Amino acid sequence: MRIATTAARLLAAGFLAFSLLLLLAVGLGPRTGAYRTVTVLTGSMRPTMAEGSVIVTTPVPARSLRVGDVITYRIPVEDRRVVTHRVVEIVRGGDRPVVRTKGDANASPDGWVAELKGGTVWKVRATVPQLGWVLEWLRRPQARQLLVLGVPLLSLVLLLRDIWRRPSTPDDPAPSPASPMPGTVALLALLTLGAATGAGRG
Repeated sequence: MRIATTAARLLAAGFLAFSLLLLLAVGLGPRTGAYRTVTVLTGSMRPTMAEGSVIVTTPVPARSLRVGDVITYRIPVEDRRVVTHRVVEIVRGGDRPVVRTKGDANASPDGWVAELKGGTVWKVRATVPQLGWVLEWLRRPQARQLLVLGVPLLSLVLLLRDIWRRPSTPDDPAPSPASPMPGTVALLALLTLGAATGAGRG
């Protein structure tokens, strides 16, 4: 029983650490402006970036843009959605470059040229496969309800179990009550993550 209790507490501590790490890296870090995270929703950049990947982008001077760079930007047509595609042509350079892009998995370039305003461009630096599916799940109302109800309930059950347990013999030390705080902190971290990462097409 003592081994099971220790394992449960280690698992809870690991879950808390993982949740806080994700919160810092994906939820709070992008607010500094040093980088952004975006979830890839389509397969147009396969095999470089599969659906469900989370990409990390950093701002670079627009005039430093080169053919072959992968950038995240808002397209100038249709619904002005955010896409992450590779630059295949620089029509005009400078601080407000005009570029043509293409998805690696697409047969032809995008049907538009885009003027990148603002003096900086968000360039892809890293890709984390599959993490996006977790973040997309956290955005769903059902997932939020499960977390809001499930995590506090589990924390309460563990707390009550430790309070009600008694030493089996006089020589056994009484178990120290478990704290519901790790579960609560993890819950807050996961709920924040649910709305922290932007979504865009590949």
